[in-house]
Amino acid sequence: MNVEAQKISHWIKTRKSTFVSGLKEGGKIDDAAVELLLENASWAPSHGLVQAWHFKVLTGEAVKRFFEVQKEIYKTITARARFKQHKYEAYDEKWKRVSHIVVVIAKRDPHKRFPKQEDLVSVACGVQNIYLSLDAFGIGGYLSTGDVCYSPQMRKFLELEREDEPVGFFILGIPDKTTTSVTRTRIPVAEKTQWIK
Repeated sequence: MNVEAQKISHWIKTRKSTFVSGLKEGGKIDDAAVELLLENASWAPSHGLVQAWHFKVLTGEAVKRFFEVQKEIYKTITARARFKQHKYEAYDEKWKRVSHIVVVIAKRDPHKRFPKQEDLVSVACGVQNIYLSLDAFGIGGYLSTGDVCYSPQMRKFLELEREDEPVGFFILGIPDKTTTSVTRTRIPVAEKTQWIK
């Protein structure tokens, strides 16, 4: 394997999610660095150059407001049996460790030239480009998804159009070097692969 192949394998295998608890309280990222992350995202594959990715970047007071809204939506939509008080209360503290939130949206091609899932796949590739860029910029983060993200209440808060699909919230901050990261593993790819000749 040549040096370039080794490098790309290393970048992919060392990609990680840094959750809010692993971000430094009060850490701030320069807006220009976030712009570069989004520039990298925009070089994802895109059938017909639809480029379905759209981003809403929250920073400053908007981050705090976002977690307040998330907290209330969680309370509203979560069944009593699944409701976790500690998760509900944690929303009050998250904003202190988060510098920026990138809302990742798949915006439907107005001409509908290709199936909708191709928009989502393309945007997901853009998300991976963000992940692969984080370490080089000294940024930590992860893509947050789930019921709150896809709820009608969140769609309304984000002012999404009817056919816009929220993909997730990329939470960004400065990594706290004092926290330990979990060692990640993968099922051997041979167990997930069928060769047909």
